[in-house]
Amino acid sequence: MVSKPRYALIADDIRDKITRGDYAPGDQLPTKAQLMEQWSAALNTVARAISELQNEGLVETYHGVGSFVQAPPPPTEDDADEVAQLRARVEHLEAKCARIEELEALMMEVFSNLGLTYPATSKQAGASREAV
Repeated sequence: MVSKPRYALIADDIRDKITRGDYAPGDQLPTKAQLMEQWSAALNTVARAISELQNEGLVETYHGVGSFVQAPPPPTEDDADEVAQLRARVEHLEAKCARIEELEALMMEVFSNLGLTYPATSKQAGASREAV
């Protein structure tokens, strides 16, 4: 198994803390010295981790002051379109699932009228499913 470089692990940790809300927009990150001590890492390693987060737009660093979490960018029109498309797909899938359940109920009735046992689905493997 290939492990990640130390700077990537540090960046992942900080990114996760930002995502979870441990570091909110405007919060100052620990200093490079604190991160060096926390991670037993060299200055260049910590600096590269912070640089990665800057490149992603998660952090802004001010020389002599520190690094701060940035507010996420406002949603774009493309984001809104994508969300609308995903919602439409979910609604379509929900309608398909409802239709499948209706058809399954009809099939169970047909099996029952013929005096047969409705076959078990993959979810219910091993359990015999009697028609209603």
